[in-house]
Amino acid sequence: MKRMIKIVATGLAVAVGLPVAFLTGTQAWFYASCPVYRFDEPQPFSGEKFYNPYAVPDSGSWKKAIFHLHTKSWGGLTNGENERDTVVAAYKSLLYDVVAISNYMHVDTAGAASPGYIPCYEHGYGYGKTHQLPMGSDGKVLWRDYVFIQNIHQKQYTIDLLKSHCEVLALNHPGLRRGYTPGDFKYLSRYDLVEILNTWHTWTAHWDTALTHGHSVWLTANDDAHTVTDPVRVQQCAVFIHAPSARRSDILSHIGKGAAFGVRFPVTGTQTWEEKRALAGKVSFPAGITVRNDTLSIAWKRPLSTITFIGDSGKILAQAADTHAALYAIRPEDTYVRAMLEDGNGLIYYLNPVVRSRDGQQPPKQQLATINAAATTRKRIFISAAILLLAAGIVVKLRVKG
Repeated sequence: MKRMIKIVATGLAVAVGLPVAFLTGTQAWFYASCPVYRFDEPQPFSGEKFYNPYAVPDSGSWKKAIFHLHTKSWGGLTNGENERDTVVAAYKSLLYDVVAISNYMHVDTAGAASPGYIPCYEHGYGYGKTHQLPMGSDGKVLWRDYVFIQNIHQKQYTIDLLKSHCEVLALNHPGLRRGYTPGDFKYLSRYDLVEILNTWHTWTAHWDTALTHGHSVWLTANDDAHTVTDPVRVQQCAVFIHAPSARRSDILSHIGKGAAFGVRFPVTGTQTWEEKRALAGKVSFPAGITVRNDTLSIAWKRPLSTITFIGDSGKILAQAADTHAALYAIRPEDTYVRAMLEDGNGLIYYLNPVVRSRDGQQPPKQQLATINAAATTRKRIFISAAILLLAAGIVVKLRVKG
């Protein structure tokens, strides 16, 4: 009996110990091998002209889209309740033109033959919820992540690695569990979108920090739904993209240029599918968003209760009430101006900003982070020495016991 207990205990120790050892070893390698960056100081938007992401030259229409959405995956181990077909059908019934699935660490390939298929996945499995969304992924999943804590060097390195394997990179739910802090957005670069709307949360402070420091990054908005069984959990947010078609190339190209706006829908605890479908039909669209003679003009196709103009550091610049159009005279100190609109149906619209530009084109993305080779080498030598000393200490201790 004792021998049997010993065998079982040994088996359990191996079954638990091997995965723990593997995780510990890989995490030690990930933390140790991450480079140290040198971050240049960011430069705010500047120039006498303005880049207006809504000055789209083609004759496209607004496409309703979601990119951050979960289905049943990994044999049901991850948080996703419904099968893919059920999820897609639910969102199509709410007039979504683009429904992309982004399961954890897995690229969903169903529907890959369709011209509208956009391969996505949600990257990240650490406690801090520092998650990213590679859109237009090449199918390769990045398994490097930092389970415990992440500093800005680890966040930037993850962005760099992911961006090399996708067309558009979004940073998901930035404030969830402080996955990203607003201060991170002063220096992080090489990504394209910030998920400012997600289920019950709005994270414009992070976005405004990026914009204030001259990063030409645009908004996205997603439900991040893990179930469509409860209609309350769906169509809380959506992003509308001005594109000539719902094909992958058009959608990703235009959201990457900022030709999009986000919508937060009103949510109650008792909404039905019929009420959700009715709300889907109440979304209205721009009649014109222009910049002429340093004046931003916003006109909407339906009356609005408020139009709020917002500038550097998220400061409210001006407001207009009970109108379908408003003007804002851009001041010399304004480096960007964005707008938030509310209507009588409880819908809230978030617009991308117009930003200062030297030539009127989209400002190039700042590349603030470069690898500090000397600091990286010192870090790796220090960590290697610490590991060797720890190993030597263990060996000595075992010999003394022996």
